[in-house]
Amino acid sequence: MNRKKLMTTILTVLLGVGLGVGGTIGAQKFIFKTPTSSSATVAASASKKAGPLLPIGEFTVNLQGGAFLKTTITVEVTDAKAEVQLKTEDAFLKDRVNTVLANKSLTDVQTPVAREKLREELIKKLNEVADNKITDVLFLSLVYQ
Repeated sequence: MNRKKLMTTILTVLLGVGLGVGGTIGAQKFIFKTPTSSSATVAASASKKAGPLLPIGEFTVNLQGGAFLKTTITVEVTDAKAEVQLKTEDAFLKDRVNTVLANKSLTDVQTPVAREKLREELIKKLNEVADNKITDVLFLSLVYQ
C-alpha cells in the first residue's frame, strides 16, 4: 500500500512538472510571441545603416579645473572611401579631439547629457576636417578623475 502511494505521488509530480513546462513553452510560443519582422523594424534598420568604423585612438588630457580624462574614441564614417581618406588625415583628427577635450571641465563629461553634447561637438569639429564624412563618435572607454 505504501509503495502504491509513493508511485502515485511521483507520477502526480511528474505530470504537474510536464504540464507546467509545456504550458510555459506554449504560452511563450503562441500567446506572448513577438513579431519577427514588422514593418517598423524593417524601416528603422533600413534608415540607419551603420557605416565603417575608424578607430581614432586613446586620448589622455588634463581637463579644466585640474581633473583628467582618458578615453578611447572611434568614429563612424559614411563609406569605405571616406574611411581610406580619413586614415591619411589621422593626425588632424587627433588634434581636433585633443583641442575639444582639453577645453572641457569635469562637469562637461560626467553626465550622459553632457557626454551627448560632447559627442555632438566632436562630430561638428571633426567634420570640419573630414568634409562631413563622420556620422557618429563612439566613446569606447571613458575614465575621468
